[in-house]
Parts: sequence; structure tokens; C-alpha cells
Amino acid sequence: MSTPGGPPPPTQWGPQPQPYQPQLRNGLGTAALVLGTIGVLCGLVPLLFWAAGILAVLALVFGSIGIGRARKGQATNKKTAIWGTALGAVAAILAVIGLVISVSIIDDAVDDLDGTGGKKEPSSAAPSEPGDQRAEKDSARKDSGERDSDELRFGDTFTYHDGVKVTVAHPAPYQPGMFAAGHAEGNKAQTVRITVVNGSDKVVDLDLTTITFKDADGAQAQKIFDGDLPRELAGNLAPGKKSVATYAVSLPADAARTLEVQVEPGFLRYESATWSGSPG
Repeated sequence: MSTPGGPPPPTQWGPQPQPYQPQLRNGLGTAALVLGTIGVLCGLVPLLFWAAGILAVLALVFGSIGIGRARKGQATNKKTAIWGTALGAVAAILAVIGLVISVSIIDDAVDDLDGTGGKKEPSSAAPSEPGDQRAEKDSARKDSGERDSDELRFGDTFTYHDGVKVTVAHPAPYQPGMFAAGHAEGNKAQTVRITVVNGSDKVVDLDLTTITFKDADGAQAQKIFDGDLPRELAGNLAPGKKSVATYAVSLPADAARTLEVQVEPGFLRYESATWSGSPG
């Protein structure tokens, strides 16, 4: 309240109204860039095509929404949203390529698995044992109740469905040299010849061949390294070609009654086949 004749009271100014500032919504544009980048990285690994595809869809959706918001003035990171959308498109392309590659790999694996089985084919070659001895052993197997129809005996050939054939000849006695490794004094040494014939239309990688020798007690027999032995199966075997390998093994005297030879021509491509019988 002012007094008569005095100065007027100061003017009371209230707070000034602030202009309306809309809230910026940059989140989806940034998310599109992050998801698109991760999607491209996943797309570089063919087996992760599914992850790349999911991330690509999300990046495309978020990026498109982010671009729309930027045009309406609701966001300020239009370039970020554009980059996220572009990376999402690249991730989608890589996902499709990865899917094609993965399907091709699976088809090849199925084809390989289809060719793993096989059947026994009796050898047409003359027996490596004298007739009387072989007859006595066959008779002993029958008397002991051993099954003969499905077993692979030495000299038999196992043919896989794709035409690859494996034959294990009857073992023969072997005299290791003075400097032979893997042979203990008192053990019996035997040589085993293994023949692989590629009757398929594809190259067979013999470097993946696995061969195991077991004595009568089921223990793994030692390979003998002597001079040029073993002559192992190795390299690529072309269709129509044959490869012959010779191994020498050492059997304990008290477990030399029988020898078991297990051959797997290719890791995960062919099932193993097992030959057994009395060594020479």
C-alpha cells in the first residue's frame, strides 16, 4: 500500500511461461543401429543365420520407425536410424546366404550318413590257411556256438553302400628287426594287410582312416614300427583306385589266440567294420 504523495509501488512480475518442448524419442533409432550391427556379425557365421534373421527384422522395424519419428520432429538421430535400417538389410541378406549354406551342409551330411552302412561279402580268394587247419577252426567255432553268418573273418570283404570296399587279409607271422619299436620280448608279432578299393564316385580321404587292433583279452595291441612298417592308408583315394596298407602288431603270448581288427575308412562318414580270427 502506497502513502499519499509517495512513489508508486514496484510492479510485481510473475514467472514467464516456457515454450512447449516435445520429448525426443531417439531410442528406436539407436536400437536399430545396435541390432543391425550385431545381426551383420552373426550373419558372417553361416550356422547363426537364424540369429541374423531375427536381428535383421528387428533392426528394419526399429529403424523405419526411427526414421518416421525424425521426419515428424520427434527424434534427432535420423542418420543413426538410417544406418540401423541399412545394416538390418545387410544382416537379412547374410541370413539368407547362411541358410542356403547350412542347408547344403546338412544335405551333404545326410548323403554321407546314407552311405555309412554296408554288407559282408565272402572273399573269393583262396584261403590263406591250409584247408585242414581252416576246417578245424571253422568246426571249433560252430561247436563253441559262435555266430558265423554276420561275422567278418579274415579274408572277407566289407562293401559299403556307396561302393567302397575294405578287405583284411589273414594275419601272417612276422619277425621284427633288432631296432623295431613297439614289440616286447616274448610277444608274438603278426602282419596284417588291409586293402581299400574305392568303388564310389567320390574321392575318399584315407587320412581320416581309423584302425584298431585288439588281442584275445580285448586289450589294444601295440603297433610295431620297423623299417618301412607300418605302410599306412593315407592320402586321397580316387574313384576306381585301390590302396593297400600293411601293419605289424605285437600280441602278448597268453592273448595271441585271436586278433581283432577294426577299420573305419572315414571319420563320421563310414561306420566301422570288425574282422576277427586266429592269427597265423
